[in-house]
Amino acid sequence: MKPPTSALLLVDGRDPRSLDEAARIGKWLAARSIKVSRTDLQRGARRVGAADLAIALGGDGTFLRAARALRRAAGPLVGVRLGSFGYLAELEPGDWEDELTRLVEGHGNVEKWLRLRVRVRAPGGRVREFGPVLNEAVVTAARVARLVEFTLRIDGEDVTRFRGDGMIVSTPVGSTAHSLAAGGPIVDRTDRCLLLTPLNSQALTYRPLVLRSSRRVELLVQQARHGTALTIDGQETLEVESGTVIEVTESEQDLHVATVVQRTRFRTLRERLKWGDPLVPGR
Repeated sequence: MKPPTSALLLVDGRDPRSLDEAARIGKWLAARSIKVSRTDLQRGARRVGAADLAIALGGDGTFLRAARALRRAAGPLVGVRLGSFGYLAELEPGDWEDELTRLVEGHGNVEKWLRLRVRVRAPGGRVREFGPVLNEAVVTAARVARLVEFTLRIDGEDVTRFRGDGMIVSTPVGSTAHSLAAGGPIVDRTDRCLLLTPLNSQALTYRPLVLRSSRRVELLVQQARHGTALTIDGQETLEVESGTVIEVTESEQDLHVATVVQRTRFRTLRERLKWGDPLVPGR
Protein backbone atom coordinates (compact mmCIF):
# COMPACT_ATOMS: atom_id res chain seq x y z
CA MET A 1 0.00 0.00 0.00
CA LYS A 2 1.32 3.44 -0.97
CA PRO A 3 1.41 6.24 1.62
CA PRO A 4 -1.78 8.27 1.07
CA THR A 5 -1.72 11.99 0.29
CA SER A 6 -5.50 12.35 0.60
CA ALA A 7 -8.15 10.83 2.85
CA LEU A 8 -11.94 10.76 2.75
CA LEU A 9 -13.85 10.49 6.03
CA LEU A 10 -17.26 8.79 5.64
CA VAL A 11 -19.45 9.54 8.63
CA ASP A 12 -22.89 8.88 10.06
CA GLY A 13 -24.12 12.45 10.50
CA ARG A 14 -26.80 11.35 12.99
CA ASP A 15 -24.22 9.95 15.41
CA PRO A 16 -22.26 12.51 17.49
CA ARG A 17 -19.59 9.88 18.14
CA SER A 18 -18.95 9.56 14.42
CA LEU A 19 -18.64 13.33 13.98
CA ASP A 20 -16.40 13.75 17.04
CA GLU A 21 -14.09 10.91 16.03
CA ALA A 22 -13.95 12.23 12.46
CA ALA A 23 -12.88 15.64 13.77
CA ARG A 24 -10.04 14.06 15.75
CA ILE A 25 -8.88 11.86 12.89
CA GLY A 26 -9.15 14.73 10.40
CA LYS A 27 -7.00 16.97 12.57
CA TRP A 28 -4.48 14.15 13.05
CA LEU A 29 -4.26 13.51 9.29
CA ALA A 30 -4.00 17.21 8.41
CA ALA A 31 -1.06 17.53 10.80
CA ARG A 32 0.69 14.98 8.61
CA SER A 33 0.06 16.96 5.41
CA ILE A 34 -2.72 14.65 4.22
CA LYS A 35 -5.58 16.41 2.44
CA VAL A 36 -8.84 15.58 4.23
CA SER A 37 -12.44 15.69 2.98
CA ARG A 38 -15.64 14.44 4.62
CA THR A 39 -18.99 13.07 3.44
CA ASP A 40 -22.13 12.40 5.47
CA LEU A 41 -23.50 9.05 4.29
CA GLN A 42 -26.87 9.69 5.90
CA ARG A 43 -27.66 12.45 3.41
CA GLY A 44 -28.20 10.12 0.49
CA ALA A 45 -24.64 10.04 -0.86
CA ARG A 46 -24.69 7.20 -3.40
CA ARG A 47 -21.36 8.12 -4.97
CA VAL A 48 -18.46 9.88 -3.33
CA GLY A 49 -15.23 11.34 -4.59
CA ALA A 50 -11.96 9.48 -4.79
CA ALA A 51 -9.13 9.63 -2.27
CA ASP A 52 -6.03 7.58 -1.53
CA LEU A 53 -7.64 6.26 1.68
CA ALA A 54 -11.28 6.11 2.75
CA ILE A 55 -12.18 5.85 6.44
CA ALA A 56 -15.71 4.85 7.52
CA LEU A 57 -16.69 5.82 11.06
CA GLY A 58 -19.64 3.95 12.50
CA GLY A 59 -21.16 0.49 12.71
CA ASP A 60 -21.47 -2.18 10.04
CA GLY A 61 -24.35 -0.28 8.43
CA THR A 62 -22.12 2.74 7.88
CA PHE A 63 -19.37 0.50 6.49
CA LEU A 64 -21.84 -1.07 4.04
CA ARG A 65 -23.07 2.35 2.89
CA ALA A 66 -19.48 3.47 2.46
CA ALA A 67 -18.66 0.37 0.40
CA ARG A 68 -21.60 1.01 -1.93
CA ALA A 69 -20.78 4.70 -2.32
CA LEU A 70 -17.10 4.33 -3.20
CA ARG A 71 -16.20 4.60 -6.85
CA ARG A 72 -13.98 2.16 -8.68
CA ALA A 73 -11.06 4.62 -8.61
CA ALA A 74 -11.26 5.18 -4.85
CA GLY A 75 -8.45 4.06 -2.59
CA PRO A 76 -8.84 1.27 -0.01
CA LEU A 77 -11.42 1.50 2.76
CA VAL A 78 -10.82 1.04 6.47
CA GLY A 79 -13.39 1.22 9.24
CA VAL A 80 -13.39 2.68 12.76
CA ARG A 81 -15.79 0.65 14.89
CA LEU A 82 -18.35 2.85 16.62
CA GLY A 83 -21.46 0.66 16.45
CA SER A 84 -22.66 -1.97 18.88
CA PHE A 85 -21.27 -4.77 16.71
CA GLY A 86 -18.82 -3.49 14.11
CA TYR A 87 -17.48 -6.77 12.72
CA LEU A 88 -16.33 -5.19 9.45
CA ALA A 89 -14.38 -2.29 10.95
CA GLU A 90 -10.77 -2.94 11.88
CA LEU A 91 -9.81 0.10 13.99
CA GLU A 92 -11.05 0.80 17.51
CA PRO A 93 -12.39 4.24 18.57
CA GLY A 94 -9.87 6.27 20.54
CA ASP A 95 -7.18 3.65 19.90
CA TRP A 96 -6.44 4.04 16.21
CA GLU A 97 -3.28 6.17 16.21
CA ASP A 98 -0.70 3.36 16.01
CA GLU A 99 -2.56 1.50 13.25
CA LEU A 100 -3.34 4.67 11.30
CA THR A 101 0.32 5.69 11.55
CA ARG A 102 1.30 2.43 9.90
CA LEU A 103 -1.28 2.97 7.16
CA VAL A 104 -0.19 6.51 6.31
CA GLU A 105 3.42 5.33 6.26
CA GLY A 106 2.49 2.74 3.65
CA HIS A 107 2.92 -0.37 5.80
CA GLY A 108 -0.62 -1.70 5.48
CA ASN A 109 -1.90 -4.41 3.18
CA VAL A 110 -4.85 -4.25 0.80
CA GLU A 111 -7.38 -7.09 0.68
CA LYS A 112 -9.87 -7.66 -2.13
CA TRP A 113 -13.40 -8.50 -0.98
CA LEU A 114 -15.78 -10.02 -3.50
CA ARG A 115 -19.01 -8.14 -4.20
CA LEU A 116 -22.20 -9.01 -6.08
CA ARG A 117 -24.13 -7.61 -9.00
CA VAL A 118 -27.89 -8.07 -8.79
CA ARG A 119 -30.07 -7.70 -11.88
CA VAL A 120 -33.89 -7.76 -11.63
CA ARG A 121 -35.86 -8.53 -14.81
CA ALA A 122 -39.59 -7.85 -14.49
CA PRO A 123 -42.12 -9.74 -16.68
CA GLY A 124 -42.72 -6.60 -18.76
CA GLY A 125 -39.05 -6.45 -19.71
CA ARG A 126 -37.94 -3.70 -17.34
CA VAL A 127 -34.46 -4.30 -15.90
CA ARG A 128 -33.02 -2.81 -12.72
CA GLU A 129 -29.49 -3.32 -11.44
CA PHE A 130 -28.10 -3.10 -7.93
CA GLY A 131 -24.48 -3.15 -6.99
CA PRO A 132 -21.84 -3.57 -6.15
CA VAL A 133 -23.35 -5.43 -3.16
CA LEU A 134 -21.02 -6.31 -0.29
CA ASN A 135 -23.08 -8.55 2.00
CA GLU A 136 -26.08 -10.22 0.43
CA ALA A 137 -29.24 -10.23 -1.63
CA VAL A 138 -32.25 -11.65 0.24
CA VAL A 139 -35.56 -12.74 -1.28
CA THR A 140 -38.44 -13.03 1.20
CA ALA A 141 -42.17 -12.52 1.43
CA ALA A 142 -43.19 -8.89 1.71
CA ARG A 143 -45.46 -9.80 4.64
CA VAL A 144 -44.59 -11.72 7.81
CA ALA A 145 -45.63 -15.39 8.02
CA ARG A 146 -46.18 -15.74 4.26
CA LEU A 147 -44.40 -18.10 1.88
CA VAL A 148 -42.42 -17.31 -1.22
CA GLU A 149 -42.15 -19.72 -4.12
CA PHE A 150 -39.46 -19.59 -6.78
CA THR A 151 -37.36 -21.73 -9.08
CA LEU A 152 -33.63 -21.78 -8.34
CA ARG A 153 -31.42 -21.81 -11.42
CA ILE A 154 -27.64 -22.14 -11.41
CA ASP A 155 -25.82 -21.45 -14.68
CA GLY A 156 -29.12 -21.82 -16.54
CA GLU A 157 -30.04 -25.19 -15.01
CA ASP A 158 -33.30 -25.50 -13.05
CA VAL A 159 -31.99 -26.91 -9.78
CA THR A 160 -35.08 -26.93 -7.55
CA ARG A 161 -38.41 -25.31 -6.81
CA PHE A 162 -38.33 -23.70 -3.40
CA ARG A 163 -41.20 -22.91 -1.02
CA GLY A 164 -40.45 -21.26 2.31
CA ASP A 165 -39.53 -17.98 3.94
CA GLY A 166 -36.91 -17.12 1.32
CA MET A 167 -33.30 -17.40 0.22
CA ILE A 168 -30.07 -15.53 0.95
CA VAL A 169 -27.36 -15.19 -1.70
CA SER A 170 -24.31 -13.83 0.06
CA THR A 171 -20.64 -13.08 -0.34
CA PRO A 172 -17.93 -14.41 1.98
CA VAL A 173 -18.14 -11.07 3.82
CA GLY A 174 -21.88 -11.59 4.19
CA SER A 175 -21.35 -15.10 5.56
CA THR A 176 -21.10 -13.55 9.04
CA ALA A 177 -24.29 -11.49 8.66
CA HIS A 178 -27.86 -12.63 7.86
CA SER A 179 -26.63 -15.92 6.39
CA LEU A 180 -24.88 -16.82 9.66
CA ALA A 181 -28.05 -16.14 11.66
CA ALA A 182 -29.94 -18.45 9.28
CA GLY A 183 -27.50 -21.33 9.80
CA GLY A 184 -25.09 -20.69 6.94
CA PRO A 185 -21.34 -21.45 7.11
CA ILE A 186 -18.64 -18.98 8.10
CA VAL A 187 -16.33 -18.29 5.15
CA ASP A 188 -13.06 -16.36 5.16
CA ARG A 189 -13.93 -12.93 3.76
CA THR A 190 -11.06 -13.01 1.24
CA ASP A 191 -12.32 -16.26 -0.37
CA ARG A 192 -14.04 -16.21 -3.78
CA CYS A 193 -17.38 -17.97 -3.56
CA LEU A 194 -21.15 -17.48 -3.41
CA LEU A 195 -23.29 -18.78 -0.55
CA LEU A 196 -26.93 -19.87 -0.88
CA THR A 197 -28.71 -20.11 2.47
CA PRO A 198 -32.38 -21.19 2.48
CA LEU A 199 -34.77 -19.64 5.00
CA ASN A 200 -37.22 -22.02 6.69
CA SER A 201 -38.10 -24.24 3.77
CA GLN A 202 -41.20 -26.43 3.94
CA ALA A 203 -38.96 -29.32 2.90
CA LEU A 204 -36.45 -30.66 5.42
CA THR A 205 -33.84 -31.52 2.78
CA TYR A 206 -32.56 -28.04 1.94
CA ARG A 207 -29.07 -27.19 3.16
CA PRO A 208 -26.79 -24.21 2.41
CA LEU A 209 -24.72 -24.35 -0.77
CA VAL A 210 -21.24 -22.93 -1.39
CA LEU A 211 -20.57 -22.23 -5.08
CA ARG A 212 -17.57 -20.91 -6.96
CA SER A 213 -17.86 -17.18 -7.57
CA SER A 214 -18.19 -17.48 -11.36
CA ARG A 215 -21.59 -19.18 -11.05
CA ARG A 216 -24.76 -17.38 -12.18
CA VAL A 217 -27.61 -17.71 -9.70
CA GLU A 218 -31.18 -16.92 -10.73
CA LEU A 219 -34.36 -16.92 -8.66
CA LEU A 220 -37.50 -17.05 -10.82
CA VAL A 221 -40.44 -15.89 -8.70
CA GLN A 222 -43.34 -18.29 -9.29
CA GLN A 223 -45.95 -17.03 -6.86
CA ALA A 224 -46.06 -13.58 -5.27
CA ARG A 225 -49.64 -13.71 -4.01
CA HIS A 226 -48.84 -11.87 -0.81
CA GLY A 227 -45.89 -9.92 -2.15
CA THR A 228 -42.25 -10.88 -2.60
CA ALA A 229 -39.40 -8.54 -1.71
CA LEU A 230 -35.73 -8.29 -2.62
CA THR A 231 -33.53 -6.67 0.01
CA ILE A 232 -29.96 -5.53 -0.74
CA ASP A 233 -27.43 -5.36 2.12
CA GLY A 234 -30.32 -4.83 4.54
CA GLN A 235 -30.64 -1.25 3.28
CA GLU A 236 -32.63 -1.20 0.04
CA THR A 237 -35.85 -3.13 -0.64
CA LEU A 238 -37.73 -3.69 -3.89
CA GLU A 239 -41.07 -5.48 -4.13
CA VAL A 240 -41.22 -7.88 -7.10
CA GLU A 241 -44.08 -9.64 -8.89
CA SER A 242 -44.67 -13.15 -10.17
CA GLY A 243 -42.50 -13.94 -13.18
CA THR A 244 -39.64 -11.70 -12.07
CA VAL A 245 -36.13 -13.12 -12.46
CA ILE A 246 -33.53 -12.06 -9.89
CA GLU A 247 -30.03 -12.73 -11.22
CA VAL A 248 -27.01 -12.65 -8.88
CA THR A 249 -23.47 -12.79 -10.21
CA GLU A 250 -19.99 -11.82 -9.12
CA SER A 251 -19.35 -8.09 -9.51
CA GLU A 252 -16.42 -6.92 -11.58
CA GLN A 253 -15.66 -4.40 -8.82
CA ASP A 254 -14.04 -5.89 -5.72
CA LEU A 255 -13.93 -3.76 -2.61
CA HIS A 256 -10.34 -2.86 -1.67
CA VAL A 257 -9.93 -2.85 2.09
CA ALA A 258 -6.88 -1.62 3.99
CA THR A 259 -5.75 -3.86 6.82
CA VAL A 260 -3.02 -3.24 9.35
CA VAL A 261 -4.16 -4.70 12.68
CA GLN A 262 -2.22 -7.78 13.72
CA ARG A 263 -5.30 -9.89 14.38
CA THR A 264 -5.95 -13.30 12.84
CA ARG A 265 -9.32 -14.21 11.36
CA PHE A 266 -9.90 -16.67 14.20
CA ARG A 267 -9.15 -14.06 16.82
CA THR A 268 -11.66 -11.75 15.14
CA LEU A 269 -14.26 -14.53 15.21
CA ARG A 270 -13.60 -15.12 18.92
CA GLU A 271 -13.58 -11.47 19.93
CA ARG A 272 -16.34 -10.04 17.72
CA LEU A 273 -18.66 -13.03 17.16
CA LYS A 274 -17.79 -14.93 20.38
CA TRP A 275 -17.26 -18.01 18.19
CA GLY A 276 -16.37 -21.07 20.27
CA ASP A 277 -17.22 -19.41 23.60
CA PRO A 278 -18.69 -21.82 26.15
CA LEU A 279 -22.43 -21.59 26.70
CA VAL A 280 -21.78 -21.42 30.43
CA PRO A 281 -18.90 -19.10 31.47
CA GLY A 282 -16.02 -20.92 33.14
CA ARG A 283 -16.72 -24.28 31.51
